[in-house]
Amino acid sequence: MLDENSAVPLYRQLQDIFQNNIESGVWPTEEKLPTESELCKQYGVSRMTVRLALEGLKTQGLIYRKQGKGSYVLQPKVEQELSSFYSFGNNMAHLGHTITNKLISFERLTCPAAAAALRLPEKEALFCVQRLRCADNTPFALEKSYIPCAVCPTLTGGIIIEKGLYNALHLLAGITPNTAKESFEAVLINKNQAEALETAGNQPALHVERVTGAGGVLVEYCDSIVRGDRLKYNIVLR
Repeated sequence: MLDENSAVPLYRQLQDIFQNNIESGVWPTEEKLPTESELCKQYGVSRMTVRLALEGLKTQGLIYRKQGKGSYVLQPKVEQELSSFYSFGNNMAHLGHTITNKLISFERLTCPAAAAALRLPEKEALFCVQRLRCADNTPFALEKSYIPCAVCPTLTGGIIIEKGLYNALHLLAGITPNTAKESFEAVLINKNQAEALETAGNQPALHVERVTGAGGVLVEYCDSIVRGDRLKYNIVLR
């Protein structure tokens, strides 16, 4: 219940109640919240108090709004620790998330920018695999990886989707990726990326670039767009 005599503002008390509704499952993931008018009536508060409470939930990443349709409970963010080398698919599976990948394209080509990142001649033949990566059936990243053809000549898109890229490299060529350098840049999702990621355009995202090595040899350059509302990176400092 709300306490008008408390030092805690009413909107913050209401925000805590709403948060508890979400965390306890009273308001399940992707469920539409009651309207502002309904919440005003239920809790006996002003529309401004309700709006401030909902804005607090949005800032916390607990709800999102659909234009003209109201507010909805957002799926919890998937978290990735950046304390050591990781394979996202393997790590998330160990944490209980269901990871699926959709193959958008797989081709052999040349790409001077990717070759430069891999410290190769600009006309070096590369495999390029583009994947839509999903966690718990929700898209979270649009990922394009470049792998030198000479590193694993028998690589295919099918085995990457079935086994994962790093597992495929290990199975087909005995390569075990174990080092990586990543860079992160805040961006806005464009229209085409938004359609692929099943979200609205101009939403915040991370542009992630990763160069992966195995035994001192660079084996992958990866260029990804990651939804800011679906993935959270944690950095461990020692």
